[in-house]
Amino acid sequence: MSTIRSFIAIPLNAEIIFHLEKAQKELRALPTDVKWVNPTSIHLTLKFLGNVEEGNVEDIARGIQNGVKGVKTWSTAVRNMGAFPFLKNPRVVWIGIEDQSGQLVRLQNQIEQEMSKLGFAEEKRTFSPHLTLGRVRSSRGKDELVKYLLDERERVFGEINVDRVILFKSELKPTGAIYTVLKEFTLH
Repeated sequence: MSTIRSFIAIPLNAEIIFHLEKAQKELRALPTDVKWVNPTSIHLTLKFLGNVEEGNVEDIARGIQNGVKGVKTWSTAVRNMGAFPFLKNPRVVWIGIEDQSGQLVRLQNQIEQEMSKLGFAEEKRTFSPHLTLGRVRSSRGKDELVKYLLDERERVFGEINVDRVILFKSELKPTGAIYTVLKEFTLH
């Protein structure tokens, strides 16, 4: 049986994608060596599953359905810019997701628990909701990048209306990853 690379995520709305494109345009003007993520491909990952047997997609879908039970639709702010592992040594440039209500962490935990029942390893790191803008490839332009991120760290990008969770298939191509919706789960 063939395998597919997959993950579970929350999609973004057009307003947020517009603001991410704008931020990337500003960042691209810096003399940095960063591989930028296509803004239309950016999503809020809840759980990366990796390669899974196609025959297991239905079991995964049932697990996600159990994981979203009792979770109501809500809105959350998209704000702040930063970098992993830390700002002074950026490897991943990100936009933050505010989770003051705790609903996002609750949703991620429920999905994590359901996936662990299916044999997926639990994530050891604490869930840090973010949108990846790009991955730094070298230290070229690092000082300019750090200064920009410090200047823009409080930036507000808008809100996401969290109303669905998607199981995506990911195909890696030289031009970038192509994401296909396998299953969609509506929150109520």
